[in-house]
Amino acid sequence: MSLAEDQSVFSADPDLDAREPFGAFVSDDTTYAAAVQLAGKRGWPPAEVQRGGLGAALRQLGVVAAPDILLVDLSGMEDVEDIAASLGELAAGSKVIALGTQNDVAMFRRVMDAGACDYLVKPVHTQQLAAAVARAETSRPAGQAAPVRRGRCIAVVGARGGVGASTVAGNLAWLIASERERQTGLLDLDLQYGCQALSLDLQPAAGLREALEDPERVDDSMIDNLAVKADARLSVFAAEEAVDDVPVMPRTAVTQLLAKLRESRDVLVADLPRHLLGQQPDLLEQVTDLVIVTDLSLPGLRDCNRLIRLAKQQDGKLRVRVVANRVGKQAPGHVDAREFDKELESDLAAQLSFDPENVAKSAMAGRTLSHSAPKAKLLADLRTLLVDLVGAPRTRKRALLGFLKKG
Repeated sequence: MSLAEDQSVFSADPDLDAREPFGAFVSDDTTYAAAVQLAGKRGWPPAEVQRGGLGAALRQLGVVAAPDILLVDLSGMEDVEDIAASLGELAAGSKVIALGTQNDVAMFRRVMDAGACDYLVKPVHTQQLAAAVARAETSRPAGQAAPVRRGRCIAVVGARGGVGASTVAGNLAWLIASERERQTGLLDLDLQYGCQALSLDLQPAAGLREALEDPERVDDSMIDNLAVKADARLSVFAAEEAVDDVPVMPRTAVTQLLAKLRESRDVLVADLPRHLLGQQPDLLEQVTDLVIVTDLSLPGLRDCNRLIRLAKQQDGKLRVRVVANRVGKQAPGHVDAREFDKELESDLAAQLSFDPENVAKSAMAGRTLSHSAPKAKLLADLRTLLVDLVGAPRTRKRALLGFLKKG
């Protein structure tokens, strides 16, 4: 199943982040003013009108429940196929009204075919937006089945062994659960040598191996039994199999498991051993974001580029970030980050500080960096990466207003 057929946002807890009736991501002052005025007239929170376009919408709605009606600005995007794929992802969870500057029939048809319910040519005024919203509110036929909802899936893979991908994955999952308050799953797919449960001082539940060896058996009850709670919002799925007993999995096992786990989590973070990318060739279909963790070595550069090329086979549906870890470590054979970035077949999305003392302290305590080293530079770097992945934290104004009303 492609991302265009999925909804990449799903709140498993409706009280945590109730679905808004309207949201907008617009890039110019005229449209922003018109959307704010429309929201005011309809009694919707003006704060739901935000600056930004299609990219901002994808990042923000990765961890926030999608609104019923979504106004999104396509201005500045030129690749029609990228637009269509991204719109398809958004349209799986919202009624999308697209805005753009191209006034031609071909663009209109491509946007509509991608799942949008309307396309308006800028500039637009409040009356036009109001009419489009009215049409959108009645656009879905009565009795139509709701789309299958699946949460965001962030897969973290090391370009090489020992570069700290598991540390990055575990801390990202904790930050999403604790600071973004999302129902989060942390899946450790290294069944023999994985360390996610150990890093959080947890005992893995039995059954992950069986779920992968016979994925047709996986249902909601089995998922519940596999989950080990790290806290109220973070569930860990891990195993600790014998080193001399290698699991034998069907070629679609990981793909099927990811799809099932995404149904009950806002965000799923998968700690992904890189050999599975060859053994389970379809698994990237269920991944929305691929984080490639590397050191600054020449072998790391080579293998980053190999993984980037593999990701490009997903036809632009997979968002890739390359992250340099342990930056500042003086190691033989390492190159300068700027030289590394020049030869990389993508952008270097983040640089994570070399912080062996705090990482070791965290590991020995069985806690994340948030607990063991809250002021660590590495933790600040991870928070910056998180903003790039899912957008800036939202201010929860409605909860405050509700509290004041009760008073």
